[in-house]
Amino acid sequence: MGMSIFEIIGPVMVGPSSSHTAGMARIGMMANRIINENPREIHLELSPKLKTIYAGHKSDAALFAGTVGMHEDDPKIKDAVRIVNEMGIKTSVDFLPEGSYPENTAKITVITDDKKSYSVTGTSIGGGSIIISAVDDAPLNISPAALQIIVWSKKALCEEILRDLCGKFGKYELSFGLSSKGEYVYAVSFKNQITSEQAEKLNKCEDIIKFSEVRPVLSYGCTRENAPECTSLKAACDTAKAEGISLYEFALRYEMERSGFDKENITEKMHQYWLQMKKSVEEGKKENDLIYGLTGGRDAKKLRNAIKNGRTISGGLIPKAVADAIGVMEYNASMGCIVAAPTAGSSGIVPGCMTVLAKEYDIPDERIEKALFISAIIGVIMDGRGVSFSGSVGGCQAEIGVSAAIAAAGIASLFTDDSEVVAHAMALCLKNLLGLVCDPIAGPIEVPCIKRNAVGVANAFISADMALAGIRSFIPPDEVIDALLDVERRLPTELRSGTVGGLACTCTAKCLRKKLGQ
Repeated sequence: MGMSIFEIIGPVMVGPSSSHTAGMARIGMMANRIINENPREIHLELSPKLKTIYAGHKSDAALFAGTVGMHEDDPKIKDAVRIVNEMGIKTSVDFLPEGSYPENTAKITVITDDKKSYSVTGTSIGGGSIIISAVDDAPLNISPAALQIIVWSKKALCEEILRDLCGKFGKYELSFGLSSKGEYVYAVSFKNQITSEQAEKLNKCEDIIKFSEVRPVLSYGCTRENAPECTSLKAACDTAKAEGISLYEFALRYEMERSGFDKENITEKMHQYWLQMKKSVEEGKKENDLIYGLTGGRDAKKLRNAIKNGRTISGGLIPKAVADAIGVMEYNASMGCIVAAPTAGSSGIVPGCMTVLAKEYDIPDERIEKALFISAIIGVIMDGRGVSFSGSVGGCQAEIGVSAAIAAAGIASLFTDDSEVVAHAMALCLKNLLGLVCDPIAGPIEVPCIKRNAVGVANAFISADMALAGIRSFIPPDEVIDALLDVERRLPTELRSGTVGGLACTCTAKCLRKKLGQ
């Protein structure tokens, strides 16, 4: 399935973590729509690796919030545990068996008002993207971006019966499995909503126990049949050159063909995302109270004061962009509303670079938004080649490294129409951060995540300057992406958001975790 460009520049979400906050809220929302019952109790079972970080990332709050219908950009997520308990809903958190599920998996079990039990299992796979893999432990394939119905049945229903019950929809996808309660559970994905007549047929079928019509939780639409694949930057550049179009036009056409939305819908969505980026920069200039306050939330202000007083050695744009990036990350770490690009842990880099460039060079919104499309299509290509954007899967190179690389490409595109320059800006930048580990010292995305955004900003600017000067990556850009994938696979689990390796194993970090635990 082709990834949307709005999963690279996006989603708009409440911080601090795209994988552990936004992704979890989306899993909760899917559970809300699949189960479609009033909960009396909500029980969570999380991946064992989340034990040390779920509280700091508000993963439990996000899952509870989603299960009662809150979206990933809802500011009430911060207080969701209290809100859900005040609704009279009992809550609990436990952990899944070691080694039985993918990392970042959550199983949500809902006990309804009439004491029935339903469960939904999903995995957050990075940048807010999710997959739903089971309902009542029946293995299924449920897309969060598609319209579908979930059917519980007393006995196995043949495909022809389901097709007849649901009407002649044409192309559809079906998966089914046997639940832990001995019931059959079916997931049928369509392109259109079922009609009231079709719903009535399902209600009258004596073998059907229950069914739910599940609307997509993702706003950018499902990937259409025969949508184009996008797995090579060289191919994208060659196509753009052969057809006499820009990489921006290539990216726009890809998203139109992938989603079926028109140009106006897609460009307006990017415009709204850019406005949210600018808002997050402005909010980052205020004093924000971080969840745990490990760094005080005042570092962006300190750097701005140094710039104002002429006390920066590097001078020029980079300190200003770094200050904006740190500010966005401090806002994110206080559960402010940001745009993941591609993750919340790296959400300061792209807006930090672009807001400063827009101001210093008087670049209008439309040009910046075109650059964001170019950044996004490169992220889509990375995903198409197998790259993960999750720090717990691929290390911080998957977050800071990728964000800096797509920012470098976007920066370069503002000063040249040469797609080769754009591609090599990405490659030069990405090579510099291969192997960057993910080693948060405690649960929240505060240390070292915030300051690594500063490194990403500087790297993006320098890499764009090198590419614009005519410097090329000796390793072709697509192969650099493949190298990132290779390092992701080889990186030890202790260096992938486990709070046990790197900076997380220092004496200071251990003492802090002990203090927080108390």
